Amino acid sequence: MYLPRRNSLGWRYLWVLSIIIAGLMTLNFVWSNMFFRQTEFEKLREKADVITEQFIAMRYFIAQSQDKINYDSHGNFEFKHLNPAAVGRGVGDILAKRTQYSIKQTWFDVRNPDNEPDDYELEALRQFEENPALTAIDGEYSADGRTVYRYIVPLYIEESCLDCHGGPAGTIDVTGYTREGLSVGELAGIISVTMPTETVYATLANNRNNMLLFSLLLLIATLTGILYVTSRMVVQPLDELKQRVLLVGKGELDTRFDDISAYGEIATLSEEFQSMLGQLKDLYKTMERRVMSRTRELEAANLRLTEGKRSLVALNQKLSENSRIKSEFMATITHELRTPLTSIVAFCELLLDEIPGPVNEEQRENLLDIKTSAQQLMLLISDILDMTKLEAGKLRLEKEKVELNDVFRVVRRTMTPIAYQNNIRLDVARVELPLAYADPERLRQMINNLISNSIKFTKEDGRIYVWAEAEEKNVAIHVEDTGEGIPPDLLPHIFEKFRQGDASLKRRRSGTGLGLALVKTLAELQGGSVSVSSEMGKGTKFTIRVPIAKDEGGE
Repeated sequence: MYLPRRNSLGWRYLWVLSIIIAGLMTLNFVWSNMFFRQTEFEKLREKADVITEQFIAMRYFIAQSQDKINYDSHGNFEFKHLNPAAVGRGVGDILAKRTQYSIKQTWFDVRNPDNEPDDYELEALRQFEENPALTAIDGEYSADGRTVYRYIVPLYIEESCLDCHGGPAGTIDVTGYTREGLSVGELAGIISVTMPTETVYATLANNRNNMLLFSLLLLIATLTGILYVTSRMVVQPLDELKQRVLLVGKGELDTRFDDISAYGEIATLSEEFQSMLGQLKDLYKTMERRVMSRTRELEAANLRLTEGKRSLVALNQKLSENSRIKSEFMATITHELRTPLTSIVAFCELLLDEIPGPVNEEQRENLLDIKTSAQQLMLLISDILDMTKLEAGKLRLEKEKVELNDVFRVVRRTMTPIAYQNNIRLDVARVELPLAYADPERLRQMINNLISNSIKFTKEDGRIYVWAEAEEKNVAIHVEDTGEGIPPDLLPHIFEKFRQGDASLKRRRSGTGLGLALVKTLAELQGGSVSVSSEMGKGTKFTIRVPIAKDEGGE
């Protein structure tokens, strides 16, 4: 017989079946023992019930026959002491001598000391008194190291009992005892039957041993049969099928599956494996041809990729050189443009201060326009130059402790003329805040860019308000205007490069689209951030956040 290997499917299958069958047999064994025990004690109860019924019938017969017993044929009375109690006691004594059973008549207040109730009988008397509907009490009782079966039934007063136990209470009856004054139907005592249980337990032990032996034999026979059938029809064919599948996995495609001795689904599985193997062989041959073809194609493509890589390397070098030239060109151009613009602004200030000589009102307005335009152009050039440095990785920040009022003072001096030229009021508030930790020049540039942006989108007689407040770890600088506002669909893109807030003709001045992108980049480089909120027709509010300087200076 084929035996399954340890931890295999057949081994686990056998263990699971063994546990299930053993569990069912154990349950059957326990239930059968309980059933046999209940049956044996039911038999004891039936015997005890028959004995008590016979005993009660005998007492009734003696009670009905008192006149015949105590009167002779001439009508003379002579008490023979054969009343029900005396006869019952005598019959009980004879029964105890001839068998292992005993029967006893007892009451709370017995006339014969031999009939004194024990603890079990006293408890039964109390229960019968409390529950008149109770017909019998039985159960096992242990005393003196011996277990017996006790069966107790009640005795009630009948008409024939009144001569000895009726009224008047306290008078002497024919037997010489005092009457109790009981009435018909009242509890007058109990009949207690005691039966040995040794035979019952011996029978139960014999049944238990026979059943245990039978269960073990049945378990062994069942498992042996299951093991044989399972091994023959399931485990062995599956194991053989697995071994051949492993051979196929190693590349032996000539393995056969159609000669496996199997039945049912396993036989069908073997046939399907054989069919699959045939298809696999055909597919393998086809794949070999395709792989060879693909290999040739890949080799050709690889050659093309190599040539393309060389071209890309050359192109990348050329692009890098062009980018370097562009950055240098932009830096040179912006630097060269700033020099004459600085001169223009300086000469305008000299003329406005009337150092060379007096100027009239029209000349003053023209000089202010020139100065304002030159300053705006310088801001644009500075943005382009800074963005070029940033892309080239050459932008440097000099962070230090900054007093915001110093920055605001320079912003006010620089941007107020530009706002004035556009008929816009610029208010820069004085603040009492902790020192910020930032690059003061870049901070001024960021605020100027935001003010310049607000000027573009604020109508004449509008207002721009610059103020600041302290937050938990940052200083928040706000630039708020009464301009046109930014459409909601443009808000997420407002800080992107070359992105204009409004491409229509409504804008008062054009720009490069780099100012806000530069503000965002400079804020992040200083460990801060920039945000915006806007409502169409009511204005826009930009907020720059930079860290508060620590006592030791900087974060």
